[in-house]
Amino acid sequence: MKFLRERFKEMMPYHSDFITEGIKLDANENPYPVPAEMIAHMQNWVKAMSVSRYPDTDSMGLIRAIAKAYNVASQNVVCGVGSDELIDCILRATIEEADCVLAPTPSFSMYPQFTLLNAGQLIQIPLQEDFSYDVAGMIQAIKTHQPKVIFLCNPNNPTGSLLTLEEITEITQLAKGVVVVDEAYGEFCEISALPLIRKYNNIIVLKTFSKAYALAGARVGYGIACAEIIELINTVKVPYNLNIFSQEIATWAIAHKEVFEPIIEKIKVQREVLYTKLKQFGLTVYPSATNFIWLEMPEKAYLALQEAKIYIRKMQYNGKIYYRITVGNEEENMALLKVLGKYLR
Repeated sequence: MKFLRERFKEMMPYHSDFITEGIKLDANENPYPVPAEMIAHMQNWVKAMSVSRYPDTDSMGLIRAIAKAYNVASQNVVCGVGSDELIDCILRATIEEADCVLAPTPSFSMYPQFTLLNAGQLIQIPLQEDFSYDVAGMIQAIKTHQPKVIFLCNPNNPTGSLLTLEEITEITQLAKGVVVVDEAYGEFCEISALPLIRKYNNIIVLKTFSKAYALAGARVGYGIACAEIIELINTVKVPYNLNIFSQEIATWAIAHKEVFEPIIEKIKVQREVLYTKLKQFGLTVYPSATNFIWLEMPEKAYLALQEAKIYIRKMQYNGKIYYRITVGNEEENMALLKVLGKYLR
């Protein structure tokens, strides 16, 4: 550790348990298998793949498919190893040491992580008591600090709360830096900031294949913005970042996005079932526009789930414990509710 930079001395390595048994409802993954058509396509593709060659460093086949899906030009799209890599690239390309970065809290843990890695100064604006966005607080912070980068997780992870398009527009108009609208869970709600990229040159919308498209293991994310912001990211993005498997499977997914629409609808239906049942147990459950539920519950209920090998996420905020439950399939959700019912009646 003596070789570690001083500013990293208090930083803990990111770790996530690799769970291979029980019911896994802790990582906001899609609980349904990928379509059979996708498996058949990849099996056929493997027979002719050129794994001995480097992949297309620009992922142009995938970029063209994404551009077509959203009716934008190819120069308006960039791909990364998850949206995580793009968050890092945006910060790496824009901020100097001690430059201000603005983000809500609680929110996605990679915003503070990558801000620290890139020597920025993070200003966090707490969500309101009901975990909705404090838009007035963010606007005041923008005026005061003039951040180089602003992160808006919409819908927000881990709380499930949502900004309106009007609120995002107001923040974008006021900002002098880059506004990053992280829509990792965007397919589970009706709001998207994508229309704003045609009007403003300081906004980028990030999306991922990890959630709605059930490709968390492929690690593919993408950003859509004006050509200047895309070029800014490409300036610092490492070459050959996406392997040939990830490029191919994500290209198939976005070109056949209609296949995933029934799966997304099933998750949304199960979200409402889970939300209603948890409320009936008398728990404090917060509204969600995502594929997970943010709530408060007794520790004994959490321990009972662990004993039953049903895994959810335990989190701490402002000295208080909260829990985040991924929406599973019907069988998984019923198993979770059955265990909780024994302890919460």
